[in-house]
Amino acid sequence: MVAREGREKKVRNFYPGLFADELAEAPEKPGVVRVCSSRDEFLGVGYYDPQSRPAVRVYRFEEGPLDTALFASRFRRAQQKRAGLGPSHRLVHAEADGLPGLVVDRFGEVLVVQVRNRAMEALREAWLPALVETLRPEAVYERSDMEQRRLEGLEERVGPLYGPAPTELLVEEDGLHFQIPLALAQKTGFYLDQRENRRRLEAMVGPGERVLDVYSYVGGFALRAVRKGAYALAVDKDLQALGVLDRTARRHGLRVDIRQGEALGVLQALLQQGTQPFRHVLLDPPTLVKRPEELPRAKRHLVELVRLSLRLLEQEGWLWLSSCAYYLGVEELLEVARRAAADERRRLRVHTITYNPPDHPWSLHVPESLYLKTIVLQDDPL
Repeated sequence: MVAREGREKKVRNFYPGLFADELAEAPEKPGVVRVCSSRDEFLGVGYYDPQSRPAVRVYRFEEGPLDTALFASRFRRAQQKRAGLGPSHRLVHAEADGLPGLVVDRFGEVLVVQVRNRAMEALREAWLPALVETLRPEAVYERSDMEQRRLEGLEERVGPLYGPAPTELLVEEDGLHFQIPLALAQKTGFYLDQRENRRRLEAMVGPGERVLDVYSYVGGFALRAVRKGAYALAVDKDLQALGVLDRTARRHGLRVDIRQGEALGVLQALLQQGTQPFRHVLLDPPTLVKRPEELPRAKRHLVELVRLSLRLLEQEGWLWLSSCAYYLGVEELLEVARRAAADERRRLRVHTITYNPPDHPWSLHVPESLYLKTIVLQDDPL
């Protein structure tokens, strides 16, 4: 496998992918390949599949096989980097951990995995034994049902891979215990990447304040707010997720009001009802942009969401706006907030900007590994 002249710089700088038009020579069939420059200099060892995008994914930058020993060493390294993070965290964050196409989340003694590309699918017989032998979980469950996998031409795979099949995930986070049925779990079951922001909210909120948690899923933000003595209204279109929220709240002796429906419709209804304004409004929508051409539409949608949210925000209140889309970056979020604030004649101050937490590492060499951005804004009248 030979990279086109000039394209070898990507791999030398630890970027683990080459597209088909970046290859000068390629084999006829998929398989493990040794990647070289146009001057026959060794670059790495990867897996080639012409049906995948990128066509080559590099798994090691030194000579050697893509075998169980390699994957075991990567899993041990990933585990070392997450020491002290508690029973629920992301254990493997794909390219950022040197494992393109594999995500592993730990929930106590249960691991939930996602296999996102053809290369990692083809290497299953090497990495799965290494995962079990190295980490020794009670069970491994697969949730490979994301759009990225379908774009790779792979069928969905959902079900147990090792050990007894769990019926629900038991997630503990800072004293809150969630029981999430695997049948409804979104992504790998729980949005672990918002843990630090949930802690920030809990530290900021005070007794008697009002919190609106939009796209709440099972209520990680809302439950922390009511634990501090605040009132919280959780909004989500997934009624089963709201059911988990309600059961979790009752188990902890807490109460969260819930509203089922699409975010825009619920916000409009709250305004029409003359709802009392909120001290904190949190907007954490799903991935709205998966391709660059979708960006203008997504920004228009977000502007409308933020406009309605500002109308529901009390004076000097706090607006939390998140994006988990790579193409919807910090500058785009700031633009959205600026446009909405201008429409509503609200003056806002940027309080803080946050990114992926440590268990979802952001590799300098893989820009796509930075995906989660949150801007926290405060209404700032003169």
